Amino acid sequence: MKSLKYFAIALFALVMTACTSDDSSDANSYENNITIEASTYPMNSALVETSFNSVFLSLTNITEGQIEDSFTGATINNVDLFSLQINDSDFTPNRTYDFSEITSLEFIVNGSIVNGEYEEGFFQFYKSGSNSNLEITDGSLTIIDYDVDNILLTFTFTRADGEAITGAYEGAFIYINNTDLD
Repeated sequence: MKSLKYFAIALFALVMTACTSDDSSDANSYENNITIEASTYPMNSALVETSFNSVFLSLTNITEGQIEDSFTGATINNVDLFSLQINDSDFTPNRTYDFSEITSLEFIVNGSIVNGEYEEGFFQFYKSGSNSNLEITDGSLTIIDYDVDNILLTFTFTRADGEAITGAYEGAFIYINNTDLD
């Protein structure tokens, strides 16, 4: 009986040391959002689309279910949409894409998806556009991890008006491969 007591104590100690910490200061934890100045925009879903020599990334505040509903004609309001294009056949894990490798880039908030198309909204930044203060002048996108189930990415950009933009996404994504379509 005495050895059972010691076994229980040892098992308890093992379980307590093996449990993960609830400490939120984990350096490998990423929040799915985009931050501009004091404004933070949550990003709930990601979509990666490959098409010949281009890969498109979209991050949005709507859910995957709402994205799929939008493909069938549902109207969705209050949509924040980050879009980026790189000339490559697909993303490569552990790779940083410099600003010069990003062919298009924009972030629009409070828009709507009507008949599968994004409409209206307010530009927060873009690669080039009518307001030079909103143009991105420098930055990069880093794909930390990328496989069939998940993507982990971070980015930093600087707008012409000096505002720093940061973002991260870690999680599942919708994958569309237009290379195989007829």
